[in-house]
Amino acid sequence: MADCSTKMAESLADVVKQIVLEVAKGKAPRTLGELEIAIREATQAVRQAWLEMWLAELGEKRSDPEVPCPCGEQASYVRMRDGVVLTIFGRVSIKRAYYLCPHCHKGQYPLDAELDFEAGQMSPQLMSLAGLVGAELPFQRASRLIESLCGNTLSENSVREATERMGQEVAGQEAEWEAESQDVVALRRHDHHPEDEKPDRLYGSIDGVSVPVGNEWRELKIGSWYREGPRTEEETPPAKDISYYCDITTADEFGSLLWATGYQRWADQARELIFVADGAAWIWRLVSTYFPQAVQIVDWYHAVEYIAPIGNAAFGENSAQSREWRDQVIDDLWEGRFDRVLEALNEWADHPQAGQAAYKATTYYTNNRHRMRYADFRAKGYRIGSGTAESACKQIGAQRLKVAGARWSEQGARDTAKARATLLSGHWNSISSRLGAYPLAA
Repeated sequence: MADCSTKMAESLADVVKQIVLEVAKGKAPRTLGELEIAIREATQAVRQAWLEMWLAELGEKRSDPEVPCPCGEQASYVRMRDGVVLTIFGRVSIKRAYYLCPHCHKGQYPLDAELDFEAGQMSPQLMSLAGLVGAELPFQRASRLIESLCGNTLSENSVREATERMGQEVAGQEAEWEAESQDVVALRRHDHHPEDEKPDRLYGSIDGVSVPVGNEWRELKIGSWYREGPRTEEETPPAKDISYYCDITTADEFGSLLWATGYQRWADQARELIFVADGAAWIWRLVSTYFPQAVQIVDWYHAVEYIAPIGNAAFGENSAQSREWRDQVIDDLWEGRFDRVLEALNEWADHPQAGQAAYKATTYYTNNRHRMRYADFRAKGYRIGSGTAESACKQIGAQRLKVAGARWSEQGARDTAKARATLLSGHWNSISSRLGAYPLAA
C-alpha cells in the first residue's frame, strides 16, 4: 500500500491537471477569499480522486479465485462490486471483489475487512472527527461546522451516532480496566510495580450533576484523577495530568469505575493519595471502601457555604454584624479552631430564624470533622479545593448535556458524557484508534 505505481501517479497527474483546468474555466477569483475557496475545493477533489485511485489499485490486486471463509471452508470469487464510503475527503467510490461461500452461503468483501471499512458507512477517521465535534457542540451545530470547515455533509443524526459510538468505545475500555483491576494475576503484577514509577502524590475528586434524561433529571456522577504542577509561594499550583470518568449509575456501580480508573493511575500505590470532594455521604463511603488509606478533605468552599446563612438570619442580611460574625467563624475554621466553630454554631441552635441553618451546619461539620482539618492540610501542602470535579460538572454536565432544549435518552446521555470526558482528558486519539467502520444515519 505504501508504493504508489507509476501508472497511478500518471493518472493522478492527469486528474490534477483536469481539475485545475475546470477551476480555470469558472469565474476567475476576484479576492483572496475567493481564491482560497477555489483552491480548497480543488485540493479536496484531488485528495478524493487520489483516494479512489488508490482503492481501485488495491481492489484490482486482491481478486484471488478463493479466500478463507469464517466457517472454515473456502469462499469463491463472484464478481467485482461497486460501493461507496464517506471519508474525511468526501464520498469515495470503490470497486472490489465479492466472495460467496457455497457452504454457509455468507458473502464477504476481503478488502473492506483489510482496510477496516464497510460500504455505505463512515470511515473511522471521519467518525472520530464527527464524534470530536459532537462532543464539543450540540449535534445540529456540529453538523453545520463540519460542513463549513471540511466540506462534508453529515446529518445531525450521523454526528450523534458518531459521538455516541466514541462514548461506547470509552465504556468498552473501562470494562476492560474493570476486568483487569479485579483479576488476581494482574493484581499481583500491579502490587510489584517498580517503586520509582509510583506516584508521589495523587489527587482524586468526585462530584455529581443533574442532567435531563427523558422527562426527569438524573445524576451524572463524575470523577477525576490529577497531579499538581510546580508549587510557588504566590499561588496554588495548577492541576495537571487530569483524567475524567463518568456514568449515570448507582453509587455502588460507580465504585467499580472509581477503583478501575484509580488502578490505571496507580492510586492504590501512591505514596500520598488525597481525595477532595463535598460532603456527600455516598462519595466518602466509596472512598473509604476502595481507598481506605486516602486522606479525605471536604472542599473548603463547600464548607464555608454553611456559615453565611446563619449570620444573615441572626443579624440581618449582609449586615455589618453578620459579616463580622461570619468572618470570625471562617477564620476559626481556617486556622483549625474547630471547637470554637462548633460553639459559634451552637449558640444559634434555638434561635427562631437562625436555628435551622445552625442545625444544618452543625450536623454537616460534625459528620465531616476529620475532613476539615484545614490548618493541618495546608501545613502539609495539600489542596483543599475540588476545582477539577467542579470544572468537570460544568464542562460535561452544564456545557454539553444541559444545553437549551436538550432531552436525552439515558444511553445517549451516558455515551455523550463519556465521549466528552475522554476529550477533556486528552485521550481522544487512543480511543479513536479502537474504532471500526460505522453506518451513516439518515
